[in-house]
Amino acid sequence: MNIPQKTKHLFYPEELLALTFTVIVLALQIILIVQGKITQYSEITQLSAAFVIFFGYIIFVRNSKNKYTSFLRAYLHVPYYGIIFTAYESYLHKLNPVDWDWLLLKIDHTIFRFDITVWLQNFNSRGLTEVLIICYFSYYVLPTVSSVVFYFILKRKYAYEDLRRFVFTLLIGWYAAFIFYAVLPAAGPDIAFPEHYTTVLKGLSPLTNYYLETVTTYLRTSEVRNTFPSMHFAILLMINYFAFKWSRKYFWFCTLPLGIGLAIATLYLRQHYLIDLVGSVFVAWGSVWIGRKLLPTTPQT
Repeated sequence: MNIPQKTKHLFYPEELLALTFTVIVLALQIILIVQGKITQYSEITQLSAAFVIFFGYIIFVRNSKNKYTSFLRAYLHVPYYGIIFTAYESYLHKLNPVDWDWLLLKIDHTIFRFDITVWLQNFNSRGLTEVLIICYFSYYVLPTVSSVVFYFILKRKYAYEDLRRFVFTLLIGWYAAFIFYAVLPAAGPDIAFPEHYTTVLKGLSPLTNYYLETVTTYLRTSEVRNTFPSMHFAILLMINYFAFKWSRKYFWFCTLPLGIGLAIATLYLRQHYLIDLVGSVFVAWGSVWIGRKLLPTTPQT
């Protein structure tokens, strides 16, 4: 494993990207607070605190050659994105209160000639629901697991540059999706069209059923609008791209099966339209392409 060299500039491109969206999200929060459209200040407080801690850490360790502090510098973008996204989604629907679920469903009917989320009711079973919930939840853990695998386990010569490239690619997709969510907000099939479904999703374990009930209640009472594109699927596509490049075993036995299962789960669980997955392919491809242009591949020897 290579030792990270002294940083020539204060921030890396991925850090400038995170900084840009932090400023945008905070600025929009402040504007909406001044306008009286936001009365809860918890999100802006959390994001402000996370911003100070995260970028303070980057500045503090920027010249460190320790592999663990360097790993954290690259990896912490993953949880930091979650904080930015939570703040962003808290007021997204106030920026654009018009939902476009009808359009996404119409596109599905026009292109694919049916609603796949309704058709998948034919395969509804507790066992299948249990398996697909696991696949769907993999979105929340695979970025972390993959970061550890790519940096610590594969022992590639330029592991730090690989990790940065991997995280940067994910960030491009995640932050690009902010734009889509603002322009084309949608709640998802289960929330927008509950009358379309005649079966109730149930798993085998009490934990799974609690998760399904909690998520459904949260989505119906919140203003979350992050349907198109499906970043669950886009992120898994990107992870599979890097896994295929760097570790075929990890690809065949972990990321590929979970990726396929997650793609089915987004539809089976009625969280996304089929066109959302199509959009994810383009977001994933574009993120990989931009990432390769801005952080060229380091030759491995």
